[in-house]
Amino acid sequence: MDFELSEQHRMLKSTVHDFVAREIVPIAGRVDRTGELPWDCVRKMGEMGLFGMLVPPAFGGTGPDRLGFLIAVEEVATGCAGLALAMSMSTAVAVTILELGNDEQKKKYLPAMARGERLGALAAVEPGGGANYPVTLQAAARLAEESYIINGTKCFISNGGEAEIYLVLARTDPQKGPLGIAGLIVEKGAPGFSFGKSDNKLGLRADVTRELIFQDCRIPRGNLLAEGFLVKANAIMAVAMPALGAISLGVARASLEASMDYVKQRAVIGNQTVAKFDTVQEAIASMIAQVEASRTIVYQAGAVPPGKPDPTPFLVAAIFPCEAAVAVTNQALQLFGTYGYTADFPVERYFRDARGLVLVAQPLELRKLFLGRLRLGLPPM
Repeated sequence: MDFELSEQHRMLKSTVHDFVAREIVPIAGRVDRTGELPWDCVRKMGEMGLFGMLVPPAFGGTGPDRLGFLIAVEEVATGCAGLALAMSMSTAVAVTILELGNDEQKKKYLPAMARGERLGALAAVEPGGGANYPVTLQAAARLAEESYIINGTKCFISNGGEAEIYLVLARTDPQKGPLGIAGLIVEKGAPGFSFGKSDNKLGLRADVTRELIFQDCRIPRGNLLAEGFLVKANAIMAVAMPALGAISLGVARASLEASMDYVKQRAVIGNQTVAKFDTVQEAIASMIAQVEASRTIVYQAGAVPPGKPDPTPFLVAAIFPCEAAVAVTNQALQLFGTYGYTADFPVERYFRDARGLVLVAQPLELRKLFLGRLRLGLPPM
């Protein structure tokens, strides 16, 4: 498959790259320390159209452009992986509303989401069940006249407290198992909806995660997005999984570039730099190979035609690049030596972020399990 980028995509990549260098890189260390979402950057990204790349113009976006979206995510991740993750998760919610919502829901929510003015969050994971929520999910929603009443707690929710629009998974029919799980739209400020503790995470700290608490939370009946949500919401996987790969690619690429710059200027004997050592050259070559392979996999996922039922490219994009990012950032730490283990250089942040990318959304082991069962013709759960 030919991955020579079009002129449009090359311009997009260059534009976002310059924006990241100018606006994100200078603040990345600070937001990592404070664990805050940089709203100034979010607003500027919204003005650039980065939140609307998968939303059609009829609903305020500039898309759909799946490959362009992944290119933009990759570039943002070279500066701040947490911000790229926040952008990706909000976009996944927007695309799910686009895929499953009625006209009223699309008109109400999508324009502001496409402009980056209102972020989205997927509320699936719970304290007692983790990522295996299709089986263990406890949150319940019952219909009472013209309202749904939701009770339950969610945890580790990306954009928690920052988002305005929450796609909440809750059981409406316990007898149906996973098929009895619905997706409901809950707006920030809804009666009975509050926030618990924020998470003080090891990495991906600009992606603010927080506990959500629903105590007789009442929302209009019209906020039901879909019954049997898990068998209908293909958009979540089609966006979130390759986006994880694109973020991992960005982190690995940033680590590789930092390492190459470092070894070329790090003198050890006179004017001889560590770049002259065979073992360093081999390490750099290995890192290059993993970055280039990851790019091919991510861009291939971006080139998948809309509506293709086979999720294999999306899952592969959420497996290999994530593993490669851990390996590449670990090698970067080795090349920097003790300096890399300090906050004086960004490679220690890259390593922490890469490690988090094998855990978020769906742990790496579950991604592999799902892909293996899919290709072996076994039930997904």
